[in-house]
Parts: sequence; C-alpha cells; structure tokens
Amino acid sequence: MESVKLEVQNVVLRKWQKGDEDSLVKYADNDAVAKFLKDSFPKPYTYSDAVNWVRFANRTIDSYNLAITLNKEVIGAIGVERQKDVYRKSAELGYWLGEEFWNRGIMTNVVKEMVELAFQNFPIVRLYAYVFTGNKASTIVLEKAGFELESIQKSAIYKNGQFMDQLVYVIVRI
Repeated sequence: MESVKLEVQNVVLRKWQKGDEDSLVKYADNDAVAKFLKDSFPKPYTYSDAVNWVRFANRTIDSYNLAITLNKEVIGAIGVERQKDVYRKSAELGYWLGEEFWNRGIMTNVVKEMVELAFQNFPIVRLYAYVFTGNKASTIVLEKAGFELESIQKSAIYKNGQFMDQLVYVIVRI
C-alpha cells in the first residue's frame, strides 16, 4: 500500500519517506501531543528521533505505520500492530495528530480508514486502542469510528508522576 487519499480536507495516508523528518518534528515536539501517549514517544521530539522513526516505520512486518499528511506535509501518524501468540487475531491501533489540526474531524476519518485497512490486510478479528483517562477527544474519535468501550483498567498508567486509568476501546469483526 503506497498511499490512501481520504475524501476529507485533502488528507493522505502514506508510507513514511525520507524528507518527512522536519514536519514530523514540527508537530510531534509538543507537550499537548505527548501528554496522552506512551513514554516511548520521545519528549522532547528531536530531529534524531524523527530520523530513527522514518527509518524504522516501513521495516516492520506485522504492522502498518503510516504518515498522516496534508498538502504533502506530515501532520500526524497512525499505526496498527498485530499481536502475537494467543493474541494473533488482534491488533493494537495507535495515533497522534498535530495540535493545530485538532477538532477538524481529520482523525475520525483517518481512524475509519485505518480500521478498514487493518481488517482487509491482516487476518484479525479484533482491533483495540488504549486511551488514557482525560483524553476525551480520543474517546470521541474512536466512538465515531465504531469502537466500543470494552473495559476500564484502574490505575494501569503511570505518567508524569500520576496514576491514570486506561480505557480499552475495541471493534470486532468475525
């Protein structure tokens, strides 16, 4: 899959490419973006982090990591990672979007498209996403994309010196 053009606001999902690093840093190096992401998402987000990500993103076998672009500029990222062992029919969805593009409906459309790509291209029946408590925007995106709240994992997250619950959203197709 090279790229997918969405019908909304000229957004394109595509593979990562050399040259994406500057815009990746521009939008990823933001405390508001990192606030609800795992600590593995670098903070601060440096040019070196961007180079490493672009190098890594297209090499994985059991995942899709796509750049969210607008007017050829990377404004966010979305990925689906297949799980292993007894979880091999499941995949985890993760995403982020540059703060200046929030509340425009972009991510809801991107997630809907990624759900279709995941179910078409992986032998999975279950796609799930973790949401930290307080990330209301992400819960709205997932619900609009057809996900349902499956569970709340109490105090599952420890970030920035605080415990938070983790919400598990899921969409199942059998």
